[in-house]
Amino acid sequence: MLTRALRPSAPAREQALLSCGAAATTAALAYAGIHKLGLVPGLLVPLALLLAVVLLMRPLFAVMGVLVLTVLAEGSNFGLLASSAKLYEASYKDFSLVDGLVALAIMSVALDLLRKRRRPRVPRALVLPFVVLALAMAAGVITGHAAGASTRFAITSEAALGYLLLLPLAVANLDLGRRQIARLLAGGVLLATVKAILGLVEIAAHLGPSIEGVAELTYYEPTANWLIMGAILTIFALVLARRRTPRWMLLASPLLIACLVLSYRRSFWIAAVLALLLVLLLGTTPVGRRLIIPSALAIALAVWLLGSVDFQSQLPIVKRASSLSPSKLQSNAQDRYRLDERANVIAEIERHPISGLGMTIPWAPIAQTLPLESESGRDYVHFAALWYWLKLGILGLFAYVAVMAGSILLAWKAWRASPEPLLRAFALASLCAFCGLLVIDTTASFTGVDPRFTILFATQLGLLALIRRTAPASASAR
Repeated sequence: MLTRALRPSAPAREQALLSCGAAATTAALAYAGIHKLGLVPGLLVPLALLLAVVLLMRPLFAVMGVLVLTVLAEGSNFGLLASSAKLYEASYKDFSLVDGLVALAIMSVALDLLRKRRRPRVPRALVLPFVVLALAMAAGVITGHAAGASTRFAITSEAALGYLLLLPLAVANLDLGRRQIARLLAGGVLLATVKAILGLVEIAAHLGPSIEGVAELTYYEPTANWLIMGAILTIFALVLARRRTPRWMLLASPLLIACLVLSYRRSFWIAAVLALLLVLLLGTTPVGRRLIIPSALAIALAVWLLGSVDFQSQLPIVKRASSLSPSKLQSNAQDRYRLDERANVIAEIERHPISGLGMTIPWAPIAQTLPLESESGRDYVHFAALWYWLKLGILGLFAYVAVMAGSILLAWKAWRASPEPLLRAFALASLCAFCGLLVIDTTASFTGVDPRFTILFATQLGLLALIRRTAPASASAR
């Protein structure tokens, strides 16, 4: 009797065996990690795998974790978090850690769909653009491989395009309601505020880079500037709608504006002004709309005066704004390079108008000699539509136009359908920001090219799809 009482039950034996198996697996993984990666990284391997399992079971955490990490972790070697740039470097063959995290987030949503037997949803506005984009990506790999690039390298070089294709679908299929979406958007504005504060601290601590000797700046990369610009537009749209705006958002607005101004990114300045005018045009009353044309003329006059008057000022903002003058563009080495680059890229496209060059194949200076050279400069084009055409062929150009048109249409439908003030403000802000992005993409290639920016942009598209899907049926019919 006593022996039988002391004998462990079957569930207890199973639990003990599972514990021993887990301990043995952890020890084996740690040993293998130490052998391959070293002591400290190797000991973190079991923890990383445990975190991956948790994220696979929590799709919202997986998606938002990728977004927050991408926003906070800098992609260049300056600023408070400069060391985090290693996250975007190839760590296994041609794959980076961020590639793995994005794939994990997409897999997490797919598993959630299977577990809950939910039907996958694809936003109608993005069906045709994504089909064309997928075909263009395949064409870019085939053309690049035919020109001498390895298939694996050509495929991995399209990682940002893969984000653009798959991440919006993952976010759009999260199981969320309108209240949860509103909380996520409020969290996005908070994240933008934190990023703005970090940028201003970088200037105060002299950690930011300088641009053309003008001054130290907050953020040169597009990710932070796009996030902060979107937050400003959302707050502005919310105030314009005469809805109750949280006080902390109003208090954060000066920080957001200061960070965007001190980025000295001229393209984002122009896009922000354009987007603000569009928000005012679409979000105001009919009486206020009549003031749009006089206001636009006044802004155009101010820009003309700024470019034509000889300011004897050493203020960095004045110097950067005055560099928009055509005469300054010709004398500036960086801007001169972009003009010569464009001439060479157009010449390459004229030689290969249908197929393009293919992924990983650099363009050659066949039309204009370059005033300077940069690392991997000939794999890049400072004009998004030309980059798509050059790398993916004529299908790439169609894909870029279709994606931008589909994004604007999706934002429009979300804005018209949503009755929630914050969701509606975010959709209107996104609609106007996408129009500004068309201007930004004529000065640099970000959409589907820059990995960090594309993750943020793709998440934005997914949230717009969620807003459209969760809108009441009566509102959706408008």
